[in-house]
Amino acid sequence: MGDCTFFRKDLKVNPQSNVIVKENDQEGHVFEEWYAQYLKMANMKMPNPIKGLVSKRRKRYTQDGFDLDLTYIQNNLIAMGFPAEKLEGVYRNHIDDVYKFLEKKHKDHYKIYNLCSERSYDGARFHQRVANYPFDDHNPPTMEVIQPFCADVHNWLSQDTKNVAAVHCKAGKGRTGTMVCCYMLHAKHFQKASDALSYYGERRTHDKKGVTIPSQRRYVEYYASLVQEQLVYRPVTLAIREIRLEPTPVLNGGQSTITFSISVGSEKHFVSPTYEVKKGVPSLTIKMEHLVPLQGDIKVDFFNKPKMMRKEKLFHFWFNTFFVKKEANLNVPDMKENGNEVERPERTIRALSYDEQAQIGQVDASSRSVRTRSLASLDPDAKMVVLTLDKWELDDAHKDKQNKIFAADFRVHVLMARLPPTEPSEWHKPCLHSGNALHLTETPSESSEADSTDPSTAEEDEEEEEEEEDGWESGESTYL
Repeated sequence: MGDCTFFRKDLKVNPQSNVIVKENDQEGHVFEEWYAQYLKMANMKMPNPIKGLVSKRRKRYTQDGFDLDLTYIQNNLIAMGFPAEKLEGVYRNHIDDVYKFLEKKHKDHYKIYNLCSERSYDGARFHQRVANYPFDDHNPPTMEVIQPFCADVHNWLSQDTKNVAAVHCKAGKGRTGTMVCCYMLHAKHFQKASDALSYYGERRTHDKKGVTIPSQRRYVEYYASLVQEQLVYRPVTLAIREIRLEPTPVLNGGQSTITFSISVGSEKHFVSPTYEVKKGVPSLTIKMEHLVPLQGDIKVDFFNKPKMMRKEKLFHFWFNTFFVKKEANLNVPDMKENGNEVERPERTIRALSYDEQAQIGQVDASSRSVRTRSLASLDPDAKMVVLTLDKWELDDAHKDKQNKIFAADFRVHVLMARLPPTEPSEWHKPCLHSGNALHLTETPSESSEADSTDPSTAEEDEEEEEEEEDGWESGESTYL
């Protein structure tokens, strides 16, 4: 067993440095330095049960005197948790220990890839071999981030057979796994996204739950299709015509309203009015009254608004317009929508193929204004495509394993029209890759919206999405 510290009345936590100092002691900084050294020694000399609790089901590296939240996914590819400092280093990877590990195992042959948008550190700690490809926690990366990251890693590993790439986000699981899987597809280590995701889950975790957030998994599948079909990604402009939820979610005894918002990258472009959810209605169809051009990475958030209560988050999902290619079959007989009989137009329109989308060309991204028009202005011959996502492909809805709100066969159908390439671009600001840093605008904040959590699923949430439970010691929000 090792030594353990105890707290006395004359000791307090320094809020500036997050370490213990003597109260009213002129030489308090001396004690602070001693305590920092003690933490490093304790971290290296004996197993730390706190670190094990924080890492949960992620595998740890516990050889050669190290105890790090770190895993070799491949011989030259490492996934790890954030290299933290000060008191936070007690329960996360201490940045000094990460440095010692990399210097001992891969001296002069390692490069670190930081995926956190919420925090960074001085690259000088690692000889300036740190590249930043940031995106927000719980979200997928933009398509413009994935390819440069993969090319960077591939270039580094190709320079020398001894080189290794160490990739991390906060917990070193979801975001890290998304990008690591994309790289393994990029390097042709796997042909299918499902195989890369499965392999990562086995290597990184004890329960084989690596990348669990549906939108992150979907973007790995997107990148797999780019690699396998040798496509050149170019944003495609679409406009949502209608959204159908079926069967209708069970909300507060069946009497409630639903609202949703649409964001393009980091900017919210549309907020819907509220729609009443009638009890016993098999499906809910929402028709868009205005034409809102959407291009690139799109986020759709759905909320429940019970009467006399706060708005609650239901689910959300990300998709990219380039990959919506399934044809929309509008030649459907009379059917019920919101309890009423309606007739569909007798028309079937072929969807865009990937090749057609790749030939559209880049649209001018200088315009930033959001324009809406009447749907009457839409070309009647516009190509129609549909995105269908089942319950297990929807972020947050996939946690409802007891089917309390969403039935097992719950689906969301998004009917969209392709707009001509002359439409002004409405997508997020392009990323700027300068040196080792990639600067991006943040994705929309989820913390700004009311959220609801079913206590009965809390344990499952913790098991599936460990990153959501890991807060920063500094008090900084993981949502920006």
